[in-house]
Amino acid sequence: MRDAILFAGPSLWGSGMPIPPGIALRPPAACGDIVRALAERPRAIGLVDGIFETRPSVWHKEILAALAEGVPVLGAASLGAVRAAELHSCGMIGVGAIFRAYRSGLIERDDAVMVSHAPPALAHRPLTVALVDIGACTRNWPDADRRLVLRIADRLNFRDRNWDRLAALFRERAGREMPAPDRAISRKRRDAERLVSRLAQGVDRPVACPPPPETPWFRRLRQPTGEAALGRYAEAGRA
Repeated sequence: MRDAILFAGPSLWGSGMPIPPGIALRPPAACGDIVRALAERPRAIGLVDGIFETRPSVWHKEILAALAEGVPVLGAASLGAVRAAELHSCGMIGVGAIFRAYRSGLIERDDAVMVSHAPPALAHRPLTVALVDIGACTRNWPDADRRLVLRIADRLNFRDRNWDRLAALFRERAGREMPAPDRAISRKRRDAERLVSRLAQGVDRPVACPPPPETPWFRRLRQPTGEAALGRYAEAGRA
């Protein structure tokens, strides 16, 4: 049986779950990575983490192309949860609480799951903390303290959301030390692990759907040299 392909990084940091046999782990996905993965004819694709800044993000059309070719695509935890909520009606499978929160509209901001993270050599270790995990790590705090730290975190850029920064701002606003968060809790990690388990169990082929329109940019992306077109796409701002 062909391997499934899993795009993940910071969301799985600290997980004690080994990647099961039959799942090929790849770094966070950027635009074009899912299209290139299709050339390997995987039995399924799992999208957890994706690139947001240094390269264009995964296109919706890539996922639709995979579904049209009969390859199940699952999303959870981070960019995968966002894309799954957006494409659920088209056959993408969402996994976990974060996906459900995006799907229901409880979470609307893309940056609620964003973090800065280390490079592959350091296993994509997260350097900041996501809004969804700040909420989880403070769930046992007094209500007033929790509301305050969430207001502070909500106004910070995702690049600046770390516990030291939050503690300093909390001290400045409240005039006392911030309660200790339970850093062992991570909604993102929990949902990523659920997606890994789901991939390991096997996933049914999606209901056949038509392929996305073959625009010039998408045709270029499908070509072996499609990577060179990404910079021009980013400048043009079109799909």
